[in-house]
Amino acid sequence: MPYRDVLVHVGSDETPALAAAIDFARRQEARLIGLAIRPAVWTGYGLHTLPASAIEALERANDEEIAGAKRRFEQTVERFGYTGHSEWRSSRGEMVTVLAVHGRYADAIVVDQSDPHWEPSLLALAPELTLTSGRPVLVIPCTGVTAVPCEHIVVAWNASREVARAVADAMPLLQGARKVSVLAVTPPKRDQVPGMDIARHLASHGVRADVVVREAPDPDVPAEILNFIADRGGDLLVMGCYGHARFQEMIFGGVTRSLLRSMTVPVLMSH
Repeated sequence: MPYRDVLVHVGSDETPALAAAIDFARRQEARLIGLAIRPAVWTGYGLHTLPASAIEALERANDEEIAGAKRRFEQTVERFGYTGHSEWRSSRGEMVTVLAVHGRYADAIVVDQSDPHWEPSLLALAPELTLTSGRPVLVIPCTGVTAVPCEHIVVAWNASREVARAVADAMPLLQGARKVSVLAVTPPKRDQVPGMDIARHLASHGVRADVVVREAPDPDVPAEILNFIADRGGDLLVMGCYGHARFQEMIFGGVTRSLLRSMTVPVLMSH
Protein backbone atom coordinates (compact mmCIF):
# COMPACT_ATOMS: atom_id res chain seq x y z
CA MET A 1 0.00 0.00 0.00
CA PRO A 2 1.57 3.35 -1.01
CA TYR A 3 2.29 6.13 1.45
CA ARG A 4 -0.52 8.68 1.41
CA ASP A 5 0.14 10.79 4.54
CA VAL A 6 3.61 11.93 5.66
CA LEU A 7 4.07 13.76 8.97
CA VAL A 8 7.10 16.01 9.49
CA HIS A 9 8.20 17.61 12.73
CA VAL A 10 8.83 21.34 12.25
CA GLY A 11 11.06 22.68 15.00
CA SER A 12 12.19 26.16 15.97
CA ASP A 13 15.33 26.05 13.77
CA GLU A 14 15.88 25.68 10.05
CA THR A 15 16.80 22.03 9.39
CA PRO A 16 17.06 19.72 6.35
CA ALA A 17 14.07 17.57 7.40
CA LEU A 18 11.37 19.86 6.00
CA ALA A 19 12.79 20.07 2.47
CA ALA A 20 13.53 16.34 2.52
CA ALA A 21 10.00 15.58 3.72
CA ILE A 22 8.54 17.64 0.87
CA ASP A 23 10.71 15.77 -1.62
CA PHE A 24 9.74 12.43 -0.07
CA ALA A 25 6.01 13.27 -0.04
CA ARG A 26 6.13 14.45 -3.66
CA ARG A 27 7.75 11.22 -4.83
CA GLN A 28 5.08 9.23 -2.97
CA GLU A 29 2.25 11.53 -4.11
CA ALA A 30 1.37 11.92 -0.45
CA ARG A 31 -0.15 14.66 1.66
CA LEU A 32 2.45 16.44 3.80
CA ILE A 33 1.48 17.30 7.38
CA GLY A 34 3.67 19.79 9.24
CA LEU A 35 3.51 19.61 13.04
CA ALA A 36 4.98 22.05 15.56
CA ILE A 37 4.88 21.23 19.26
CA ARG A 38 4.36 23.75 22.01
CA PRO A 39 5.86 22.58 25.31
CA ALA A 40 3.51 22.29 28.25
CA VAL A 41 3.82 25.36 30.48
CA TRP A 42 4.18 23.46 33.73
CA THR A 43 7.22 21.41 32.81
CA GLY A 44 10.76 22.03 33.92
CA TYR A 45 12.38 22.27 37.31
CA GLY A 46 11.21 25.11 39.51
CA LEU A 47 8.77 26.49 36.93
CA HIS A 48 5.89 26.29 39.40
CA THR A 49 7.64 28.91 41.55
CA LEU A 50 7.73 31.53 38.80
CA PRO A 51 5.36 34.52 38.97
CA ALA A 52 2.46 34.78 36.55
CA SER A 53 4.27 37.45 34.52
CA ALA A 54 7.14 35.05 33.85
CA ILE A 55 4.75 32.31 32.79
CA GLU A 56 3.05 34.76 30.43
CA ALA A 57 6.43 35.68 28.94
CA LEU A 58 7.18 32.00 28.35
CA GLU A 59 3.83 31.58 26.65
CA ARG A 60 4.50 34.58 24.39
CA ALA A 61 7.86 33.09 23.48
CA ASN A 62 6.15 29.81 22.67
CA ASP A 63 3.60 31.67 20.54
CA GLU A 64 6.41 33.31 18.59
CA GLU A 65 8.19 30.00 18.03
CA ILE A 66 5.02 28.31 16.77
CA ALA A 67 4.26 31.26 14.49
CA GLY A 68 7.81 31.17 13.15
CA ALA A 69 7.59 27.44 12.51
CA LYS A 70 4.31 27.90 10.66
CA ARG A 71 5.76 30.66 8.47
CA ARG A 72 8.79 28.51 7.69
CA PHE A 73 6.57 25.55 6.80
CA GLU A 74 4.28 27.57 4.55
CA GLN A 75 7.12 29.40 2.83
CA THR A 76 9.12 26.24 2.22
CA VAL A 77 6.11 24.33 0.93
CA GLU A 78 5.29 27.24 -1.39
CA ARG A 79 8.89 27.46 -2.61
CA PHE A 80 8.81 23.77 -3.54
CA GLY A 81 5.38 24.07 -5.14
CA TYR A 82 3.61 21.70 -2.75
CA THR A 83 1.08 24.04 -1.12
CA GLY A 84 -2.01 22.26 -2.41
CA HIS A 85 -0.87 18.99 -0.87
CA SER A 86 0.05 20.15 2.62
CA GLU A 87 -1.55 20.72 6.00
CA TRP A 88 -0.37 22.62 9.10
CA ARG A 89 -0.89 21.55 12.72
CA SER A 90 0.35 22.59 16.13
CA SER A 91 -0.17 20.92 19.47
CA ARG A 92 0.93 21.16 23.09
CA GLY A 93 2.68 18.50 25.10
CA GLU A 94 5.78 16.34 25.41
CA MET A 95 7.49 16.03 22.04
CA VAL A 96 7.68 12.24 21.61
CA THR A 97 4.15 11.72 22.91
CA VAL A 98 2.59 14.32 20.61
CA LEU A 99 4.55 13.17 17.55
CA ALA A 100 3.62 9.55 18.25
CA VAL A 101 -0.09 10.33 18.56
CA HIS A 102 -0.24 12.39 15.36
CA GLY A 103 2.04 9.91 13.61
CA ARG A 104 -0.43 7.08 14.12
CA TYR A 105 -2.67 8.79 11.58
CA ALA A 106 0.10 8.99 8.98
CA ASP A 107 2.08 6.42 7.00
CA ALA A 108 5.51 7.71 8.01
CA ILE A 109 7.04 10.28 10.38
CA VAL A 110 9.97 12.44 9.26
CA VAL A 111 12.38 13.91 11.82
CA ASP A 112 15.88 15.33 11.85
CA GLN A 113 18.90 13.44 13.07
CA SER A 114 19.83 14.91 16.42
CA ASP A 115 23.16 16.71 16.40
CA PRO A 116 25.72 13.90 16.96
CA HIS A 117 27.83 16.29 19.05
CA TRP A 118 25.07 16.63 21.66
CA GLU A 119 24.85 14.55 24.79
CA PRO A 120 23.79 10.93 24.11
CA SER A 121 20.51 11.44 25.99
CA LEU A 122 19.47 14.01 23.39
CA LEU A 123 19.97 11.56 20.52
CA ALA A 124 16.93 9.51 21.50
CA LEU A 125 14.07 11.32 19.66
CA ALA A 126 14.06 9.13 16.54
CA PRO A 127 14.39 5.74 18.29
CA GLU A 128 11.92 6.69 21.05
CA LEU A 129 9.44 7.73 18.39
CA THR A 130 10.02 4.49 16.49
CA LEU A 131 9.39 2.42 19.62
CA THR A 132 6.23 4.29 20.65
CA SER A 133 4.43 5.46 17.50
CA GLY A 134 3.77 2.19 15.69
CA ARG A 135 4.88 3.86 12.46
CA PRO A 136 8.11 3.88 10.44
CA VAL A 137 10.31 6.89 11.18
CA LEU A 138 12.39 8.49 8.42
CA VAL A 139 15.45 10.18 9.91
CA ILE A 140 17.16 12.90 7.84
CA PRO A 141 20.90 13.48 8.37
CA CYS A 142 21.94 16.85 9.74
CA THR A 143 24.61 17.04 7.01
CA GLY A 144 22.26 18.88 4.65
CA VAL A 145 20.48 16.07 2.78
CA THR A 146 17.31 17.61 1.30
CA ALA A 147 16.15 14.80 -1.01
CA VAL A 148 15.09 11.19 -0.50
CA PRO A 149 15.26 9.64 -3.98
CA CYS A 150 15.00 5.99 -2.80
CA GLU A 151 16.76 4.87 -5.97
CA HIS A 152 19.21 2.46 -4.30
CA ILE A 153 17.83 1.16 -1.02
CA VAL A 154 20.03 -0.82 1.35
CA VAL A 155 18.32 -3.17 3.81
CA ALA A 156 20.42 -4.00 6.88
CA TRP A 157 19.19 -7.57 7.38
CA ASN A 158 19.67 -9.81 10.42
CA ALA A 159 16.40 -11.78 10.37
CA SER A 160 15.07 -10.01 13.51
CA ARG A 161 11.47 -9.08 14.12
CA GLU A 162 12.36 -5.38 13.98
CA VAL A 163 13.95 -5.45 10.54
CA ALA A 164 11.16 -7.70 9.21
CA ARG A 165 8.75 -4.99 10.29
CA ALA A 166 10.93 -2.36 8.61
CA VAL A 167 10.95 -4.27 5.32
CA ALA A 168 7.15 -4.54 5.39
CA ASP A 169 6.82 -0.82 6.14
CA ALA A 170 9.27 0.06 3.37
CA MET A 171 7.66 -2.19 0.74
CA PRO A 172 6.17 0.70 -1.31
CA LEU A 173 9.64 2.27 -1.47
CA LEU A 174 11.36 -1.02 -2.28
CA GLN A 175 8.91 -1.69 -5.12
CA GLY A 176 9.69 1.69 -6.65
CA ALA A 177 13.47 1.54 -6.23
CA ARG A 178 15.89 1.14 -9.13
CA LYS A 179 18.10 -1.12 -7.02
CA VAL A 180 17.73 -2.96 -3.69
CA SER A 181 20.63 -4.45 -1.75
CA VAL A 182 20.11 -6.79 1.19
CA LEU A 183 23.21 -6.47 3.37
CA ALA A 184 23.79 -9.15 5.99
CA VAL A 185 26.75 -8.32 8.23
CA THR A 186 27.16 -11.64 9.99
CA PRO A 187 29.33 -14.77 9.72
CA PRO A 188 27.72 -17.30 7.33
CA LYS A 189 26.20 -20.39 8.98
CA ARG A 190 26.98 -23.70 7.31
CA ASP A 191 25.83 -23.58 3.68
CA GLN A 192 23.11 -21.00 4.22
CA VAL A 193 23.54 -17.51 2.80
CA PRO A 194 21.97 -14.93 5.17
CA GLY A 195 19.43 -12.78 3.37
CA MET A 196 18.38 -15.29 0.70
CA ASP A 197 15.03 -15.99 2.36
CA ILE A 198 14.10 -12.31 2.53
CA ALA A 199 15.30 -11.87 -1.07
CA ARG A 200 12.86 -14.60 -2.15
CA HIS A 201 10.10 -12.91 -0.17
CA LEU A 202 10.88 -9.57 -1.82
CA ALA A 203 10.84 -11.25 -5.23
CA SER A 204 7.28 -12.40 -4.55
CA HIS A 205 6.41 -8.71 -4.24
CA GLY A 206 8.15 -7.80 -7.48
CA VAL A 207 11.35 -6.57 -5.84
CA ARG A 208 14.64 -7.93 -7.19
CA ALA A 209 17.28 -7.68 -4.47
CA ASP A 210 20.99 -8.38 -4.51
CA VAL A 211 22.23 -10.18 -1.38
CA VAL A 212 25.61 -9.17 0.00
CA VAL A 213 27.18 -10.90 3.02
CA ARG A 214 30.00 -9.32 4.99
CA GLU A 215 31.62 -10.79 8.07
CA ALA A 216 32.34 -8.55 11.03
CA PRO A 217 32.25 -8.72 14.84
CA ASP A 218 29.31 -6.96 16.48
CA PRO A 219 31.16 -3.71 17.32
CA ASP A 220 32.09 -3.26 13.65
CA VAL A 221 28.62 -3.81 12.19
CA PRO A 222 27.64 -0.09 11.94
CA ALA A 223 30.91 0.77 10.19
CA GLU A 224 30.45 -2.10 7.72
CA ILE A 225 26.94 -0.86 6.89
CA LEU A 226 28.07 2.74 6.39
CA ASN A 227 31.07 1.67 4.30
CA PHE A 228 28.83 -0.44 2.08
CA ILE A 229 26.46 2.50 1.54
CA ALA A 230 29.37 4.77 0.64
CA ASP A 231 30.99 2.22 -1.68
CA ARG A 232 27.80 1.22 -3.51
CA GLY A 233 26.03 4.59 -3.62
CA GLY A 234 23.04 3.73 -1.44
CA ASP A 235 20.65 6.62 -0.81
CA LEU A 236 18.32 5.11 1.84
CA LEU A 237 19.00 2.66 4.66
CA VAL A 238 16.15 0.47 5.92
CA MET A 239 16.79 -1.03 9.35
CA GLY A 240 15.15 -2.25 12.50
CA CYS A 241 15.23 -0.10 15.62
CA TYR A 242 16.42 -2.25 18.49
CA GLY A 243 15.45 -1.36 22.03
CA HIS A 244 12.84 -1.49 24.74
CA ALA A 245 11.32 0.67 27.43
CA ARG A 246 12.26 -0.13 31.04
CA PHE A 247 11.59 1.91 34.19
CA GLN A 248 10.41 4.78 31.96
CA GLU A 249 13.79 4.87 30.22
CA MET A 250 14.41 3.89 26.62
CA ILE A 251 17.21 1.34 26.25
CA PHE A 252 18.55 1.16 22.70
CA GLY A 253 20.81 -1.30 20.93
CA GLY A 254 24.37 -0.36 20.05
CA VAL A 255 23.82 -0.64 16.29
CA THR A 256 20.85 1.75 16.48
CA ARG A 257 22.81 4.31 18.50
CA SER A 258 25.93 4.10 16.34
CA LEU A 259 24.13 4.39 13.02
CA LEU A 260 22.00 7.32 14.14
CA ARG A 261 25.12 9.11 15.35
CA SER A 262 27.13 8.53 12.15
CA MET A 263 24.42 8.28 9.45
CA THR A 264 25.22 9.74 6.03
CA VAL A 265 21.96 8.99 4.19
CA PRO A 266 18.31 9.00 5.30
CA VAL A 267 17.37 6.05 7.50
CA LEU A 268 13.93 4.44 7.63
CA MET A 269 13.46 2.64 10.96
CA SER A 270 10.70 0.44 12.35
CA HIS A 271 10.23 -1.56 15.52
